[in-house]
Amino acid sequence: MQVKLLLFGEAVNIPQTAMGLGVGRVSVWMDGAGFTSASNDLGCLGYVFLNTPTVDIGTLDDEYQAIFSNLHGQVVTFEIEPSTFVRSGGHARIAMTVPVQVDGTVVDKKIEFIADDMRGISMLSNLLRFSTAMFVMERQVAYLDLLVDESEIEDIVAAAPVSDEGPIPA
Repeated sequence: MQVKLLLFGEAVNIPQTAMGLGVGRVSVWMDGAGFTSASNDLGCLGYVFLNTPTVDIGTLDDEYQAIFSNLHGQVVTFEIEPSTFVRSGGHARIAMTVPVQVDGTVVDKKIEFIADDMRGISMLSNLLRFSTAMFVMERQVAYLDLLVDESEIEDIVAAAPVSDEGPIPA
């Protein structure tokens, strides 16, 4: 199975509280079929734009192939542990879990993969963990090879939050 993930998100603390507020948008392609969603709970503070290359995760058994090849209407829990990086060269461990009802109990079905040489930005306080209902994308959008060109990445980097120590060097 071929998997590709695109994630945008930002989360900050609400002033004078210990509560965080975040927003994010995730898209994932499973063997070329695209699914997308948004979340208001990224599970950590920081700013992230991840654009993974297509990763071959091997051949899945029939049950997992059926579950992960059609995520439309499924609630998927994402766990993403990226390195800190700006523009390119980052890596991440990515897990996707789909709960399935089996004989009156809920069983988690999970796939994991490592994405190397990603493009984007990752400045996060810890592991991203969020759940969201996925919906199928139009096929026209799902088959784009290049989602964000280099000039757009430069604009995103320029607009990224700056720490108290100043901007992170490119």
